[in-house]
Amino acid sequence: DFIELFVLITLYPFKTLRLLQNENIISDKIFNQALIEDIKNSSFDSFTRYIFGKKIADLDSVERIYSWSEFQVIERSFNFGIRKNNERIKIIACQFYLNYEIYFNAYADDLDYEMLSAPHQVLVNGKYYLQHKEKISYRTGVSLRYKDIFEFQEIKKEINIILLGSYIEQETKNMLENMTYFDNIIFKNHPAVDITKFGKLPKNITVSDENIYTLFENAKLIIGTASGTLVEAVACGVSVIVIASKENLTANPLVKYGQGQIWDIAFEANDIERIFTQLIAYRENNRQKIQTIRKYYKDNFFIPLTDENIRNTFGFYK
Repeated sequence: DFIELFVLITLYPFKTLRLLQNENIISDKIFNQALIEDIKNSSFDSFTRYIFGKKIADLDSVERIYSWSEFQVIERSFNFGIRKNNERIKIIACQFYLNYEIYFNAYADDLDYEMLSAPHQVLVNGKYYLQHKEKISYRTGVSLRYKDIFEFQEIKKEINIILLGSYIEQETKNMLENMTYFDNIIFKNHPAVDITKFGKLPKNITVSDENIYTLFENAKLIIGTASGTLVEAVACGVSVIVIASKENLTANPLVKYGQGQIWDIAFEANDIERIFTQLIAYRENNRQKIQTIRKYYKDNFFIPLTDENIRNTFGFYK
């Protein structure tokens, strides 16, 4: 395997450069530039995953592969290693998470399928994420990570402002710096981020380690960015402010439905006070509409974690 890895890594730049286009039009120049950037960003992991896929393709006992999928390079390489060497094995990609429209890599296209880098089927976390492709089958799976959302009942008291940390460290720092409008905030840090990286927190912020659904029970408003938990909050009927990114495209998991009613986006620090007042006033005067929006997100972004849905998803039958 190490010899094959060495050969692959050595030959890859030269084979890739053969795809360079004659720069007759602007798109040729863009393509060539992207191709060179791709060579610089190639990784050892992607080559090892290709070889791993080849090894599995040689196993006669394997019929189906259920694989966690964000459709990144390592997964494309793995899929290619299998599909190039075995037409019998079916690859089923599991996207049991809350996606973002700006995560372009997560969407498998028919062209990817023709190039043997895409799975045969993609299972998604809810009806909203279904894609209509000719060669790749998209269907709903089961929400393995979101069992609690179907057990949550109602908000008991709307009293707390909750700030959800992002897995993107800089985004969390930006949010912490812009929370001066509120007297008291409960901060729930992202589990993948070391909270000590944020230094001494402002006096108006209290850190909580409670389960998010426990926090939802007494939530007046959730503030966050680049976090699928914002969808969970809306699906539980909690109002949400999304903080726009200052450095990049904003990773907002919410969709247009309910914007200005149960959620909205703040591009500047001074937007937060205005949006807070607007959302609280709307929910006070439109309780039934809030419940309608809540139901929409719950029904379209999640699939109940039941025995029947698990069997239907993975083909486990007695």
